[in-house]
Amino acid sequence: MSGSGLAGKVALVTGATGGLGSAVSELLHRQGATVYLSDLDEERGAAMASGLGAGARFILLDVTDEDAWSAAVTQVERAGERLTTLVNCAGAALKRPLVDTSLSEFRRIVDLNLVGTFLGVRTAGRHLADGGSVVNISSLNGVLATADLGAYVASKFAVSALTRVAALEYADRGIRVNAVCPGSIETPITDSPDFADTDWDAYRRTIPLGRRGVPAEVANAVRYLVSDDSRYVTGTDLVIDGGIAAGRRTP
Repeated sequence: MSGSGLAGKVALVTGATGGLGSAVSELLHRQGATVYLSDLDEERGAAMASGLGAGARFILLDVTDEDAWSAAVTQVERAGERLTTLVNCAGAALKRPLVDTSLSEFRRIVDLNLVGTFLGVRTAGRHLADGGSVVNISSLNGVLATADLGAYVASKFAVSALTRVAALEYADRGIRVNAVCPGSIETPITDSPDFADTDWDAYRRTIPLGRRGVPAEVANAVRYLVSDDSRYVTGTDLVIDGGIAAGRRTP
């Protein structure tokens, strides 16, 4: 997909060096948007921005730090630009039964997935141009619970709820706020030791479309939600999961 469908948009993407964040950043840039790639991995983020070329810049951002959010927006404004688009991609997962989840582990996941998204949404409410768009990366686990993912599920359900509240509060300014809820996507997040014992062949058999998704498919959904094609869409969860949330099939 190429073109200038997002020309004039100025987007900030968090977690830009991750599997979903990088795919989103690359697609928005290819579609004509000016993209600020933000992440804690300064070396990789700067290299990605350089590789994309003109219209792509890197911002060092810890999404759990409200002062860092203020600094990020200031950096955009000092460049003479006004944010029109925010995509909250930064996040992490933890696979652990509730009884084995420490308080510090639970707080770490909630801090990154939920508090980081809250700070972004709040920043959008204060600085985003009227008529802009926010997309929060929630999860299939934000609409459908899964055992052994308690902290992750709790944080993502909350992200989807926060998305709806923001959609209501920002509607008078024409700012749309939506959530994308990916199912199992082939990204490094599921390559962690937590998921080492997962039987992916068995998991694929539970997916009606018979395969895991790829980051580009999530990026295409984000592109739709930040574009004028979705100008009458707000407060929604766009589930991209190969059919899992549709229900169960008879064995």
